[in-house]
Amino acid sequence: MLISEKNRRAIQERFKELKGPVVIQFFESSLNCQSCTEVNQLLRELVELSDLLTLEVYNVYADEEKAKALGITEAPVIVLMDDRRVDFGIRFYGAPSGYEFATLLEDIIMVSEGDSGLSDETRKALANLQQSVNLKVFVTPT
Repeated sequence: MLISEKNRRAIQERFKELKGPVVIQFFESSLNCQSCTEVNQLLRELVELSDLLTLEVYNVYADEEKAKALGITEAPVIVLMDDRRVDFGIRFYGAPSGYEFATLLEDIIMVSEGDSGLSDETRKALANLQQSVNLKVFVTPT
């Protein structure tokens, strides 16, 4: 098991905040993907911790049309959606380890609530953008 019993209990406690179902789509590859097996196992353990979570596993090459529809061209990638398949644009590339795992948990809760948590002021500012923005946050393991 990748998630210790102590952490499983803590995550289950956090997941009591889930308001609605969340679909975790995982895009993996058997070619040149050192972390795909580990991420797949981590996600399988994670969805066991709440009945509101579902895991769908795809191969970035075998399921090429689905991957391309979501703008995915490499693996591993985690996509979070609600049960209506609303794509919030949330993508985790690579293994969500360390602090990134906590971010993944928070994003799962946010998707279940259907709310970004942004203030009204921020929402208004974003609504005034004249073109699409592709925001990427890069992290490195420490």
